[in-house]
Amino acid sequence: MRGGGIEAALAQYDEAPDLGAAKPGIAVPTSSDKRLSTSPLISNMPFTFSLDRRNEGYNPNYTRLGQDRIAAITEGLQSTDLHRRNLSKGLGDRRSSFAHGSSKQQVTAESLSKNPNELSRNKSKRHTYQHRYRRKVWVLNPFRQEDEDEVLAKRTHNRRRWSHVFPLGEAEFKKHAGPNWKSLCQPAILPMTIDFHPDPSELQDQDKFRIKQYSVTLPSMNETNYKDATELLDDLMVQRVRQDFQLVPQSILSAHRETDNTEYTLSRTLSMGHKIQKLSYNPSSDSVDVVQYYANFAENESPQSYRYLLWSALRQDYVSVVQTFTKYTSPYKWNELDMLISGDTISSISEGMRHPRISFVILPDPFTDQNGESGYSSKFQRLKEYFNKLQSKGSSTIDIETVTKSDKPPKASKGKRSFIVDLRRRNSDKYEWCELVHDSNCDTRRTFRITIQWLVAIGSKIDQQAQLLHRRCAQYGLNLIRVPSYSSLRLCFMNPYAVPITIPVRDKSCVNSLEEALTNDFGFIYDDSHMADPNELVDCLDEFDFVVNRWSMNKRKKFVPAKQYLHRSGTLFVRLLRDAQGKAIVIIYLNNLHIAGDAQLLECARTIFNDVEHFITEEQAKLDAGNNVI
Repeated sequence: MRGGGIEAALAQYDEAPDLGAAKPGIAVPTSSDKRLSTSPLISNMPFTFSLDRRNEGYNPNYTRLGQDRIAAITEGLQSTDLHRRNLSKGLGDRRSSFAHGSSKQQVTAESLSKNPNELSRNKSKRHTYQHRYRRKVWVLNPFRQEDEDEVLAKRTHNRRRWSHVFPLGEAEFKKHAGPNWKSLCQPAILPMTIDFHPDPSELQDQDKFRIKQYSVTLPSMNETNYKDATELLDDLMVQRVRQDFQLVPQSILSAHRETDNTEYTLSRTLSMGHKIQKLSYNPSSDSVDVVQYYANFAENESPQSYRYLLWSALRQDYVSVVQTFTKYTSPYKWNELDMLISGDTISSISEGMRHPRISFVILPDPFTDQNGESGYSSKFQRLKEYFNKLQSKGSSTIDIETVTKSDKPPKASKGKRSFIVDLRRRNSDKYEWCELVHDSNCDTRRTFRITIQWLVAIGSKIDQQAQLLHRRCAQYGLNLIRVPSYSSLRLCFMNPYAVPITIPVRDKSCVNSLEEALTNDFGFIYDDSHMADPNELVDCLDEFDFVVNRWSMNKRKKFVPAKQYLHRSGTLFVRLLRDAQGKAIVIIYLNNLHIAGDAQLLECARTIFNDVEHFITEEQAKLDAGNNVI
């Protein structure tokens, strides 16, 4: 975070940006590399995006936005006409220099008669110059403040937020209701800052905005891991940026600011258009005051369903997929998150915080006798010892119950347990931490799930923890594999690029036979019971009787427990959603994180899928034949 996009954005917030002048403590790039900032994902999540690739190969001198280019864009002129005028002007200047005899390559009739190839050579040079000039087309860079300031004149939040998607900015944005997704070849990453902010009178208008306020009381500095209030306020701001908020610079706020009796030494304002937040540190009460503005027009927005076809690597065919989109974001637990980051030891990272995470499972050994089971238990005991060394000092001892094989079915996990891992190498380093979540017990016939989740950490340190966990498990002889996070969530259709295959099985005896065959014949392992949402299976709910929530006004079906199985190869998941009558909807999906482009693993998953699907077809055919005989 230090020296990166957050610091550059804060520099604009603290005072009106002057990209040509250096500021104390901040390295200002040269004119050929000026840009606002980078995405917050770069500094907080383990992913890498190239934000400057759209301008690769372009000379910075040609990317500057001159007055002639602004006029050409606003008047709707074609870029080729602009290049032709500039080219003619350049050639005219060259001809005038020839006439005054200042050119070393002066062309005369005498020289052409002596060397007839001179004219063709000059034409070739002129064509090369023209071709080279046309390649350097100016492209709007959303991370260059001067590019947007001169082109995008209309001050509305939605235009200022998305108009950088278009090559011609505002001029092209006026022709469309939204981004031109068909021509968008790179993800539309939002800039760190936004130069639109409503007037204070609009924010105080109850017909336009609702206001919510709360305060986060800070612990004493000798009990917290933060050096000062500025560092804490920056972390709270980063959480908003990661949820698509944008920082409003101080220069924009100063133009609309009214007299305020309360003096805050530190303050940050962030905007999402329909949601605006102001974070201020109050030194008198030693707390962070948060004021939230919610636009009334963003209420009661009905979701939109989008149906599309996606290639299925299992079916080797296109499969219909449905995704639901909402125009405005769902409510977020900002109060709970701020308390957690400020040092509240009671709360922990919850599902509603939409936090980044990495999930793993440990596949138990395929033992056949008690000695093999004891060997696996001793390996897992070493992992528990590693967890106790990994957690922060002063924490209680981690105790994970080990359940051995018996005549009863595998025992499900009683819940999740977690502990905090301090990622600092020295106490003087900036405070960064992650939370390691694991199952409460370990059954030797069930997978053991481990999740690393974080809020205040950079991607490189999370990657180090994941690699360290892999090395430890390999050292202990445990089979640890990576799994998608949605494999334990209620919505396994969350990833729009994943293609789960749904197979409705409308007979209880057939479902029982399938569940028994998964572990006995097909080599699957019990992967615990997860709560699932039948509402995402809109095409398969006919003739199924899932329990209806009586307190729901719209009679939506509530979450139901679903047993899930994972193949020993780690390539395929099978989830069974049973209704009140014992019938089930079978959901089968790939573990692409483990396959990772491996052709052999993918072929293995296809073979398993075909065998399971063939088994279901045969069982249903037997039942149909029996019913016809009766």
